[in-house]
Amino acid sequence: MTLFLQQWHGELLKLFGRKRTYIGFGAFVVLQILVFLLVKKFGLPTQRIIAGAGENVDYYLSALTVASFVMGVSVFLLGALFLSLVAGDIVAKEGEDGHMRLLLARPVSRFRLLLLKYLTCTGYAVFLIQFLAWTAFLLGIMLRGWGGGYFALVPEVSVVAFYDWGPGLLRYALSSVFLGISMTTISSIAFFLSCFRIKPAAATIGALSYILVDFIIRTGGFMDSHQHLLITKHMAVWGRVLAETIDWPLIWRGYAVILAVNLTLFTLGYAVFESRDLKS
Repeated sequence: MTLFLQQWHGELLKLFGRKRTYIGFGAFVVLQILVFLLVKKFGLPTQRIIAGAGENVDYYLSALTVASFVMGVSVFLLGALFLSLVAGDIVAKEGEDGHMRLLLARPVSRFRLLLLKYLTCTGYAVFLIQFLAWTAFLLGIMLRGWGGGYFALVPEVSVVAFYDWGPGLLRYALSSVFLGISMTTISSIAFFLSCFRIKPAAATIGALSYILVDFIIRTGGFMDSHQHLLITKHMAVWGRVLAETIDWPLIWRGYAVILAVNLTLFTLGYAVFESRDLKS
C-alpha cells in the first residue's frame, strides 16, 4: 500500500507539473471575478424569485447564494471542458510521446498503471470542483460579507429551498462534494477514450462532444420518457442534496448508476489498453 501511495503521489506531481492542468483553475477565477463585478453592479437574476416567494431579498442575497449562482452558471460547461482536457491527455499524451514504453519497462502491471492514472484524473475532478466552490464562496464573502440566508435553486431537479446561514453552509459544502463526484463521470469518459491509440485532443473533443449531446438531448425534451438512459440525468442528482427534505434513496440510486458507468468505462479502457502493442 505504501508503494502504491508513493506511485500515486508521483502521478499527481506529474499532473500538476503540466501547465495545462492549471488552465481550469485560471478560467474559473477569471469567470468568478467577472460574475462578481456583474453581480455587484446589476445584482443576481434570482433576486426576483426570492422576492416573488415573499422572502427578504437582502437577507437571502448572501455569499452562499452568490457562490451557488456562480457554480450553477459555470460548472457544467467549463468543468466539462477542463476535466476532458486533463483526463483525455493523461494516457494518450504519454503514449504519443513514448513515455509509456519507459513506464512499462519497469516491473509494474498495465492494470496498476492505469488505475493510478484513473485515480489521478478523478481526484483532479473532485479537487477542481472544490476549488470552484470555495473560491466562489470567498468572492461571495467579499461581496456580501459573512452571514445571512441561503437561497438554493437547482432548476434541473426542481429544487427551491431557503436556509439560514448555518444549515445553508452545511448544505452548500455537502452539495459541492456530491457535485465533484458527479463530475468524475466526465473524467471517466475522457479517460476511456484516452486509452485508445488516438491524439489527446481527439479524446478531449470526443468526451466533451458526448456530454454536450447528452445534455442537449435531455434538455431538449427529445427523451422525456427515457431520461434514465442519459448520463447527465444521473449527474444532476447532486442538486437533490439541497432540497429541504433529502430523498436519499433517489440520490443513492443516481450515484449507483454513476459508479457503475465509471467502473464500466475504466474496465473497457483497461481492456483496450491491454490489447495495444506499446513496445514496438
